[in-house]
Amino acid sequence: MQTRNLPGLGQEVSAIGAGCWTIGGLATNRGTPIGWQGVSAQKAFEGLSRAFDLGVTLYDTADVYGLGRSERLLGRLLAQVDRSRLTVSSKVGYFAGTAAHPYVQAQVLRQFATTCENLGTDYLDVYFLHSTDFGPDDQHLDEAVETLCRLRSDGGVRAIGMRAPHEFAEEWAETAGHPQAGGTARFLELFGRIRPDVLTVRHNMLSPVYWPNETDIFAFARRHGVGVLIKQALGQGLLLAAHTPERPPAFPTGDHRQGDPRFTASSLTAIHAGLNDIGRRFGSTRADRIRVALGYALAADPSAAVLVGFRDAEQINANLTSIGEPLSPQDIGEIQTAMSLVRDKLFPHQPTHPNIEESTTC
Repeated sequence: MQTRNLPGLGQEVSAIGAGCWTIGGLATNRGTPIGWQGVSAQKAFEGLSRAFDLGVTLYDTADVYGLGRSERLLGRLLAQVDRSRLTVSSKVGYFAGTAAHPYVQAQVLRQFATTCENLGTDYLDVYFLHSTDFGPDDQHLDEAVETLCRLRSDGGVRAIGMRAPHEFAEEWAETAGHPQAGGTARFLELFGRIRPDVLTVRHNMLSPVYWPNETDIFAFARRHGVGVLIKQALGQGLLLAAHTPERPPAFPTGDHRQGDPRFTASSLTAIHAGLNDIGRRFGSTRADRIRVALGYALAADPSAAVLVGFRDAEQINANLTSIGEPLSPQDIGEIQTAMSLVRDKLFPHQPTHPNIEESTTC
């Protein structure tokens, strides 16, 4: 397993980490579906064990993943291995319990204590502010930040994290009329007030391609000395052709993909067209698609780590054993070209993409 030194944390982690959202199973939070169907707790634990055996040292979970089930499954693994060898992150900010808001200080401290109890640990390597909803006029923002800073100074947390937008170029905040101007300005404001050590961001072959004069999230993080954890590198299975346009999936209550337009027949048709183009160059087996998707994510930044989800040992084994040689800049360009029409189909609100050959980042 390759390793990367994660800025902001100053700790070496496996280049591929285990994303533990999936293993929480079906769940809802205040009526909102937040989970995944088809999860067996025992098979999920076997997947965690297999990840450890294959050299994974980075594990990412959250209090809201399965409303504690994901944390408790990961806690079973931590009870059987040397905790000091692993980097463990969790999150707070979506589950309010009976509190007025998830970021009320007492609620944050309760969730931190419960998370540590679920995991069987007395510290977290990274603790993320999971949501950017801090109440009306951000009334709970300062107390949430102060609480995490206190946890960090007391040794309960080694690094503070926050989420970054799915689409981000720093210059958009000052670009009049840009559809992402407001969201970008909001992120920059929160970043300045929270001053996180680590960011988490969705990045995969469906993500935007930026102009050479635009500062993407990876360049932004490098400038600020902040680490990045990449999530959804496999597009929640979309980039593996796990679902066919002829039989688009129907998800049950409690699965967050319910109603997601990316899983409709028309979106799947566009995605499959792009994957077929990529397949003609790189191969079209499941292992080939995993290799390309993870290789693309790993190429985004030499210090960023990539999280992959799984349900069982077979899935995590396939993900971790399919990684090949790093993709070349030419490979990256060909992938971006193949997926450009797909991105335009799925995200028509995005501005016109740059000429792929002129782009310096992915």
